[in-house]
Amino acid sequence: MRAVSQSAKNHQAVPAPAPAPVGDSTAEPPQDPQVAAAVAARAKLERLLAAPAPFADDDGSISPEVRKALEAVDLSRHQYLDELWAALVGGRLIVPVAAHALPGRLKGSLAQSAGLPHGPSGDGAQQVPAHEVHTADACQDAATLAVNLPDGHIALPVFTSAEAMNQWRSDVRPVPVSPQRAAQVACLSTDQLWVLDPGSRDLRLPRPAVVALAGGEAWVPSWRNEPVQAEVRAQLQEVDGVTGVAFGPGESAELRVFIRIDAAGGRAGVARSLEGCQHVMVNPAWGDLIDTVELCPLPA
Repeated sequence: MRAVSQSAKNHQAVPAPAPAPVGDSTAEPPQDPQVAAAVAARAKLERLLAAPAPFADDDGSISPEVRKALEAVDLSRHQYLDELWAALVGGRLIVPVAAHALPGRLKGSLAQSAGLPHGPSGDGAQQVPAHEVHTADACQDAATLAVNLPDGHIALPVFTSAEAMNQWRSDVRPVPVSPQRAAQVACLSTDQLWVLDPGSRDLRLPRPAVVALAGGEAWVPSWRNEPVQAEVRAQLQEVDGVTGVAFGPGESAELRVFIRIDAAGGRAGVARSLEGCQHVMVNPAWGDLIDTVELCPLPA
């Protein structure tokens, strides 16, 4: 039998090192969704408290400029909207945020129709699907309360005061925001629309105005926007039978387009020309520039 050296015996006597543990054996189990939401909400509150507060002294009341613009009911529709918009973008707006916007509770949240104010519970109102809560942005959270307008579009509710918001729903909390931020959220999460003071005024504001504000641009209504009118005129004058185009503010629409049509082709010819003009104006490309259009044919 072969002898084993003492050094070999000593080597064999040393036990092999235990394998290193895989992962952290002390890792905590996954948090309950409600606990995780509470932690996220606390972190959000800490960030908000640490950040500068541009509306720290805001008491939630309507500004004198906006009140004055809203009370100018003797103005024509286009002048009224023009002055009201200038007052709104010069101050701050209030958006609603669910008081308990936790992920586990979103499934049952309701959106209230701007045209059917049925109280704080939203019973009987048209509904829109709930959106995901964005814990880092209170204004984005307002999109979860988007409302259905009577024409089927979805709009972001914005308010002139906390009192106006409470007339709509008492189970939400007011958050003051800059008009541009509210416009950006409306463009990202709704049909690029605002409805002002749903539940009391229910005033739909022009889509091109919201789009322009979201991009940091001034809104120029189409009834006094010469570049837009020039493009509309150029396209309409390509329609057979159209001999002239003029513009003005509408009564129920933003823009009234007067179209002079050659009557030499009879009623059928006039009808074809008018149909061609309507085809031009329903082009979705006008959506960011013209809110609504009223065509007014005139005999040549």
